[in-house]
Amino acid sequence: MSLVLAGISSSLVLMGGVNPVRAAVLIGNLPQTNDNNSNSISTSNVKALAFTLPAGNNYSLDNAILRLGGYATGETPLVQIRNDVGGSNPGSTVLASFTNPTPQGAGNFNYTFTPTSPLTFTAGTKYWLYVASTSGGFDWNASSPSKTPTGIATSSGTQFSNNSGTSFFPGGSFNSFQINATEITGPVASTPEPSVIAALSLFGLGLLGVKGRRNEG
Repeated sequence: MSLVLAGISSSLVLMGGVNPVRAAVLIGNLPQTNDNNSNSISTSNVKALAFTLPAGNNYSLDNAILRLGGYATGETPLVQIRNDVGGSNPGSTVLASFTNPTPQGAGNFNYTFTPTSPLTFTAGTKYWLYVASTSGGFDWNASSPSKTPTGIATSSGTQFSNNSGTSFFPGGSFNSFQINATEITGPVASTPEPSVIAALSLFGLGLLGVKGRRNEG
């Protein structure tokens, strides 16, 4: 009988699951209030926005949305997630790169950038959203007055470079963007449905009946 009960218990354990994943805005300030401000992004001009995750769970990167103006054919944004080195400037280590969306030319649009490989954001860690261009130029729009990013993470400042990232200075306004991510949670024990428990119990009783008849034989 103990083996039967152990089998039922094992089945219940195996039916345990994981917490459902939770997609979230890691940080961002979309929708924008307006498009009355912007930074001109080019092969020389770089804008970087810092953010810090709270203690707790890690998050996996889903995508990044940037509100760009005048992004046309022949222009190639360079969007990255970079590390932090403890100072006021972004680090040089590229943690994530993105596939560029199709440009729509003149006008202001929200563009979704998809990561080329997975990235896990570690709780309590600071990161940088780094935006530049490898060819041509476009505007990275911002609201006026500036709209502070909110979300799971906390905004940790902005920096701007006009020499291709060789040096930086305070970047002023927060550009319009949003980073989406999915919370990573650990396994938990789940309670099976009553019908499942009943079915397993009947299965166990059936095994006991078979064992009893064999003993009688």
